[in-house]
Amino acid sequence: MGRDKKFSEEDLWRVTQELILDVGYDGFTMSLLSAKIGVSRAAIYKHYPNKEELIIQFMLEKMEDSVTILTGVDHTLSFEAQLEELIKRIFSMKELHQILGHVSKVDSVTPIVASKKEQLLGMHHGLYEPLKRLILQGKKEALIAQDTNDFLLLSFIFQTIEMPNHTGMENELFMQEIKKLLMYGITK
Repeated sequence: MGRDKKFSEEDLWRVTQELILDVGYDGFTMSLLSAKIGVSRAAIYKHYPNKEELIIQFMLEKMEDSVTILTGVDHTLSFEAQLEELIKRIFSMKELHQILGHVSKVDSVTPIVASKKEQLLGMHHGLYEPLKRLILQGKKEALIAQDTNDFLLLSFIFQTIEMPNHTGMENELFMQEIKKLLMYGITK
């Protein structure tokens, strides 16, 4: 029997993401993954004994990366500059919500999977923190009305991730329009 071809973690996560986005959790198999990477299933099973452990680890890493991306905004920037930077960063993570939408489908087949699912669910707080801080800063600077519900505003901003760009606008212009709507609303 020949030696298994090596693969990088970067390739593993890239292909895992492609498959989850293309075929969803239910269509994802170790066979598809191994074929797309060009290795045997055994090579993958050496690292991940089942689909659930692989996917939950992938989701954890995506979430950790996303929290790092959002918390990296320079707090010394103006409110408007921070908002713009957060919007750019949120858009760079556009597929995160779609990927994490599959977490409820991941069966807790082992204690490891159950523990990592719980850890993943607890990490959402880290995604919201930079925006919560920005909302508080906006209220402190009287740029956001004091009576605006923080949770609704936070949800509204995060839902911009899901908003498809059917306009054909370049992404930069699309993000500027969203920022303008967030900053000034729809009135003149």
